[in-house]
Amino acid sequence: MPSSKPALLPVGLCWGNAWNATLPELIETAGKHGFGTLAITPPAYRRWRESGGTETQLRDMLAAAGTRVAVIDPLLRGLPGMPAPEEVPEHFRDGFHHDESYCYEVAIASGAHIVNIAHFLGKVTPLAELAEAFGRIAERAARHGLAVSLEFIPDTGMPDLLTAKALVDMVNLPNLGIMLDTWHLLRSGGTVEHICALKPGAIIAAQLSDRTPPPPGTPYVAMQGRSLPGEGQAPLVDILNAVFDNNPRISVELEVFNAELRAMTADQSGERSASATRKWLEGAGKAVRWPAAA
Repeated sequence: MPSSKPALLPVGLCWGNAWNATLPELIETAGKHGFGTLAITPPAYRRWRESGGTETQLRDMLAAAGTRVAVIDPLLRGLPGMPAPEEVPEHFRDGFHHDESYCYEVAIASGAHIVNIAHFLGKVTPLAELAEAFGRIAERAARHGLAVSLEFIPDTGMPDLLTAKALVDMVNLPNLGIMLDTWHLLRSGGTVEHICALKPGAIIAAQLSDRTPPPPGTPYVAMQGRSLPGEGQAPLVDILNAVFDNNPRISVELEVFNAELRAMTADQSGERSASATRKWLEGAGKAVRWPAAA
């Protein structure tokens, strides 16, 4: 009997597309809709373990779904310039409770190879201080066979691609690289030319969403307003081709925070995300030079 599973998409699925999903629901959704990789959060793993789930069961679920965890996202706690958990708005607070060691535990249990550092809600911090901290984290991560990505976010201590590049260059360790998020790239004024100027292999992970620039003066709301591929105006083809020219061995996961997906069940958001992505791949996305291993 032929398999009912759809063909694998060349992109994976981030937790943000199914904001309210449990870890088992996210894994099932990825498998059902053709996402071969996942980015998961430490809180989702913690809740899974608190419900009685085991590492073996997690690996079995991933194998049954035909997907794998690529990235643990994000590590927030203990970074220079970051607020304490009690200072963070309640709807963001859960992500600030898990430290570096716990992120390694989640990565090892799930089979992920990258822990993503984000300076989300962080204040401007001297680069030397950030580089020292990130270097120590990368050294400790290497002992577990893990890489560390740096996700730049506007209005933080790591606001743009050029700052992330500077930090990677300052640390100069082989397991530290850049997380290229298309949304943050465009919102921070980054360009394809900036990507092309990176040294080969500087990008070790990527997150994909589309964007329509808001009218001038529109207040920014974190984790809102992103679009699925092909439903905005971002030059995604040019960006992705530059990313793959830099490093064809990375995985790319969809990370689309918006009210529409957040109101859906995990299965509904997975279907919506996969459908839009497949439509884009049949059109403009055909021009992306997807790596053969994707």
